[in-house]
Amino acid sequence: MRIIVINPILFTPEKGVIPRVKTIKDTMIYDLCLAYYRAGHTVTLVAARDYAPKQREKYEFEVVFLETRWSRLFKPSLIPFMPGLWHFLKSRRQCVDMVLTSETFSVSSLMAARIFPGKTAIWQELGSHNRKMKKIPSRVWYNVVARLFMRKVWVIPRSYVSQRFIKQYMPRVGEPIGHGVKLVPASADNGVKKPQFLTVGQLIPRKNIGSIMAKFDAFLSNYPQYGNYVLYIAGDGVLRDDYTRQIAEMGRQQQIILLGKLSHEELFRYYRESKASLFDSFRENNMLSLMESISLSTPVITNKVPFNSNEVEENQLGIARDGWNEVDMARVIEQNDFYVENCKHYASLITVDAVAGRIIESFEEASRKK
Repeated sequence: MRIIVINPILFTPEKGVIPRVKTIKDTMIYDLCLAYYRAGHTVTLVAARDYAPKQREKYEFEVVFLETRWSRLFKPSLIPFMPGLWHFLKSRRQCVDMVLTSETFSVSSLMAARIFPGKTAIWQELGSHNRKMKKIPSRVWYNVVARLFMRKVWVIPRSYVSQRFIKQYMPRVGEPIGHGVKLVPASADNGVKKPQFLTVGQLIPRKNIGSIMAKFDAFLSNYPQYGNYVLYIAGDGVLRDDYTRQIAEMGRQQQIILLGKLSHEELFRYYRESKASLFDSFRENNMLSLMESISLSTPVITNKVPFNSNEVEENQLGIARDGWNEVDMARVIEQNDFYVENCKHYASLITVDAVAGRIIESFEEASRKK
């Protein structure tokens, strides 16, 4: 197939600030395009130039960065407007089989829907109205723009939460297909579970990692038989000094370790060797870290905030419960073999190559039903 993937926002900025990066090859959408390339498809990725890396880099497939305009009205970190996209899509009108865009509430998705109404698939992640400006622009978009001008596109939700939401506004909605996970080969000495937990995330308020450290402290106090366990925290951010003080106040310097930001290879080794990964965020959409952990045969303990926590609960890939505590941590240790086996069986469904194939299958099936 000849595929155009439109994903203006390549990574999520924090507080609207777009950092300058060295590469885009570690982004989820690049991995998806690479999966299409490996499968023999012709793929083009279109993104906002604001997200281009500092220096030019070589890509396995075509990558096009387009200028954004009117940034005061269409913030590049939120809803970028790339006027050059209209001409670009028109120029490819005769040589495209599928256009995959990100989000219904997007000027780019609207352009694709007008030029390629029967060839556009929207991979919808949002499961509620955007909170900016008291949700008014979002409500107008879904109730007026989407209903009138985007009805012919095929929407693939990324979770059951986003499916329930988008079905209120769009007539053609498929079954959920979540993010795919890029794996690195396992080495001979990892995969053996050690007495440790892992949490992954930026050290910022919404990740609520201080709560996880407090729960781990309670776990050690209430389950002395697990006194040799260690909590590793992978990630960095503005709260690092605060968390360092919290660890010292608890007297857990030997048992709660801040690892900082790790390479994929290092991070995946910690995943494989941990009994479980722990998450307790205040706010998330789909959480890639959950799927990374599961794909590496490591169960998760999470609250029900992440949209894909439903998958954890339904497939018994760990524990998904609001207000989880040290009892759940002990339970995941005691039943670790059971959860690990479930993760191993589920892993093949969530690789990036499997997800890429499922998106095409969903789109082709919808095209036959038009």
